[in-house]
Amino acid sequence: MAAEGSGLQRELGPGPKPDALCPEHGQGLGWFCGSERRPVCAACVGPGGRCRGHRVRRAKEHAEELRNKIVDQCERLQLQSAGITKYVAEVLSGKNQRAVSTASAAREVVIQRLSLVRSLCESEEQRLLEQVHGEEERTHQSILTQRAHWAEALQKLNTIRSSLVDMLTHLDDHQLIQKEQEIFERHRGCTN
Repeated sequence: MAAEGSGLQRELGPGPKPDALCPEHGQGLGWFCGSERRPVCAACVGPGGRCRGHRVRRAKEHAEELRNKIVDQCERLQLQSAGITKYVAEVLSGKNQRAVSTASAAREVVIQRLSLVRSLCESEEQRLLEQVHGEEERTHQSILTQRAHWAEALQKLNTIRSSLVDMLTHLDDHQLIQKEQEIFERHRGCTN
């Protein structure tokens, strides 16, 4: 501590200028008045001087005490700086690494969950498309069946109509009357 203090004192420079003189008495400021908190000369401290009876000490002693206080303060600041540097290097660095790890893990979870959701959506999409396709096929088959049924029905109706037109054109009145019951019974089943 003494070695650091003397080095720090060299950094701070020498004490007051040796040629500093009291403005009132023109003597060197070799004393310090603790009551007025300023350097004074021997005449100020002596009998009849303005600082007589005040707390007075040699300026060198006061300056040395100030230097020691400044050195102590600098050492405390240096310790605080070292503590902050250590905190930044160890704690904040660790927190930063944990933040990076946490964010990375969170990203992985998000990616996995979205992948699962995507997979589920694709499966559901496939199932629904197959369901729609199956319904389309059933509807198409039903339409084909109905077309075949109605085509057959139209064919039968055309056959009956052709038969009736043929009877109308080839039978005379007497033959028509004789076949009336047969005509209507034969064709009644086809029109119902």
